[in-house]
Formats: sequence, structure tokens, C-alpha cells
Amino acid sequence: MRARTATGHVVVLDQGDDIDGRIRARELGLDEKRTITSGFGGAGMFSDGKLCLSHRIGSTVSHRFPPHEVEARQSAIDELLRAGEDAPLHGADNAKAAELAELAGAEDLEYLHYPVRHVGSDQLMRMTSALRQQVEAVAPVLCGIRCTEVRPSLAAGHRWEVLITKDGWPEPEALRANNVVLAPGKIGAAWLRALGDTLGLPRKSAQPKLGFRLEGPREFLDLLLKVATDPKVIWKPGAGAEVRTHCVCFGGDVVPAQYQDLTLVGGHSTSDHGHDRSNTAVLATAGDAFPLSTEYVRDLVTRMNHATGGRVMAQTLGDFLAGVPSTGTVPDAAHGFAPSIPDAVTGNLAALFPQPIVVLLRDYLQRLARLCPQVLNPGNMLYGPAVERWADRFEVGDDMQAPGHPGLYLAGDGPGLTGGIIGAADSGWLAGDAIAARHSVNA
Repeated sequence: MRARTATGHVVVLDQGDDIDGRIRARELGLDEKRTITSGFGGAGMFSDGKLCLSHRIGSTVSHRFPPHEVEARQSAIDELLRAGEDAPLHGADNAKAAELAELAGAEDLEYLHYPVRHVGSDQLMRMTSALRQQVEAVAPVLCGIRCTEVRPSLAAGHRWEVLITKDGWPEPEALRANNVVLAPGKIGAAWLRALGDTLGLPRKSAQPKLGFRLEGPREFLDLLLKVATDPKVIWKPGAGAEVRTHCVCFGGDVVPAQYQDLTLVGGHSTSDHGHDRSNTAVLATAGDAFPLSTEYVRDLVTRMNHATGGRVMAQTLGDFLAGVPSTGTVPDAAHGFAPSIPDAVTGNLAALFPQPIVVLLRDYLQRLARLCPQVLNPGNMLYGPAVERWADRFEVGDDMQAPGHPGLYLAGDGPGLTGGIIGAADSGWLAGDAIAARHSVNA
């Protein structure tokens, strides 16, 4: 096994394809569910590019820093990602936000307001390509490289050894370095969990949220979308239970995505919001009444995928509320819009989800409909399953370094520290600053 040394240099490794390969694969329809989550740019490249600019959202570590510091980094990341290109900033009208918060409060709901710059999935590929060129100017980017193991180095002068491989290589290679940043994304959460067991990295177990994508006519969430492009409307009935909207996509699509070999649903929209439909995830956790674990949710999704042959499951809202299965085809079942996934398999989400979760989802939809009455259109479509918070939350210092493991840094969604493009980038920024500062001192 050959060993290489990365001391004094930076190299970026990604297990997926490079940008051109990802775009080509998607255009050809080659394993699209995996293509949109893996490769340079991560799951963000084929998202709808919501850049959430607030210390209140997208990170589990931002509370450690003064809000103005967090938002200054976020602003710098925003400018870096867009590379001078324009994208609208939504949510700047605080008066409208206060009105919506008051309306939501009357229904025992919380409206969480923050500004969002919406790039659009059609512009993200170009912006990611520009970012790729900037990175390549200072560090080689090697795609299609799988990291099989990270272990303390036995070689003098190096703290870590990273074992890597690639299709066609006769054997793995060892890359030695003093500093390693692990940022595997949500798709790599299971890999990182196993590595954490091996290295003894402290962490808390994941607490997943389970639900679906709710799709309806273009304007069915209009009251919310007039105030913000990604409105978070949250219901907390007590005992740790919670239901919320997540990643609202105006004029966009519901899309299948693959995580850990499981088919789930996500959402995105282009900058022109060109479709006659909108969608949002609706996610729940039942708290003390029915604690969800990663193992339980993975088993549930596996069974659902088996029942649908690996495709997305769909049910009309009317059937979900009535507790009866949807039959026939999705285009025949949906009403008032062209459905995003016409070949989804109709079924009964209400029978497959845990009943405490179903009860919460039904109650929440009734409350949300008091703000947006079209939410309860029986011909609206639910696609599932949608899951968030797969990842265990790893412990890190303020510099993103794993306690007791000098030179090993964790960043992004994979270690459960962030959720979204800006939050993930901010954690990587902190790790990079810490490594640069130490390298400068030791130079």
C-alpha cells in the first residue's frame, strides 16, 4: 500500500462525481436519486439554493458565537457562493413578519422568521462550477475517491492517516496529514457513525423527524410565501413533540433522493418558480409519546421502499385524513396542478407511519389550514417518506475539532452540526480558520 504525505498542502477528496459528471448523469437519467446527493457540491448543488442568512437557523453551534459574528461569516459565504451574481433576498419586511407571527400565534403556532436569498436550482450549477474553479486554484480536487478508514498515523511527523481507494485501483492508498476535515454530508452520516465508533468520537444519538412532502396548487401557501421564501411554521404541543414546515418550494418540484441506499423525497425550485405547483415538507417527532430512533426510521423506510419497488409513495391528502389508501395513478388523483412525480406508487402513508406521528401530522395540517385554507384541498398530494436529522450530533470545540483528537475536524450536515448550505459552509469556515491559524503559528 502506497502512502502519500499532505503536510503543507491541501487536497479535497469527494467520493462522488465531479460537476460535469453529475450534470451528465442527471441529463441521461442515470441513477438520479444518487446523483443529486453525491459528488462535488453535495446535495446542495441540485437543491433550490436557499441561503438562510440568520444565526437562528441552520446550525447547532452558531449559538456559541455573538450573532453579529455568525451573520458576518454568513454574509461573506453568501458573496463567495454567488461570485457576484444576483439573487433576490426575501424576508426583509419585518412588519409583515410580525403580522404573520401574530396570526400563527393565535393558532398556537410559532412562525420563525429569517431572511433567505433564493438562488434557484437552475443557477446553482453555474455558481458551484465557479466555486470549483476557485478551490482548484489553491488545492487539487479529486472526485470519485472513497475514504475507507481514518486512523492515527504511526509515521513520525503526521497525526492522521486516511485510507482512500478508487474504482480501478489495485489497492488502497494511505494519505498522511496533520489536519483532516471530515464533511461527508447527510449521505455519509452512517459512515461517520461507524468511524466514530472506531475512533471513540463523543456524540449524541440522532433524533429523526418523519413526514412527507405536501404538494398543492402554486398559490396554496400564498399567505406564508408573501412574507418569506422558506417560512418555518412550528407547532409544539408539549412533551417533546413538534411538527413543522421545512424547505418550502414555491412553483417547484418534489424529487426522489437517495440517502444510505434508501429512497426519500426532497424538494427544489428554479429561480423563475415556473411550475403550477408548490410544495413543503411537513415533519414531525412525537417526543416522549413515541421516541424515534435512526434504527426504527431506517427500518420503516426500508419496508416502505420494498413495498414500492424503491419508488416514492404517494397519497392524496383526503385519503390520508380519512385513513384509506389511495389507488390508481398520481395524475388521476391530484387535483388543480400537475404532480411532480407522476409515477409515484399510490398507497397509505397513514397506515405505515407510527400512529402518534399520524395524529400529530393531521392535527398540524388542520392548524396550518387556518392560515392557508387550501392546505386542506383533498386533491393535494403527499409524497413520502421525508426524513430529517439522520445524523448523530458529534461533539466539537468552537473550532470544529473533535475533543481529544487533535487535528481531526468535523463539519457540515454529516456529523449533525448543521442543516443547509450556509450552516454547513460556516462550520467548514471555522475549521479552515483554525487550521490556518495553527499552520501560521507552526510555520
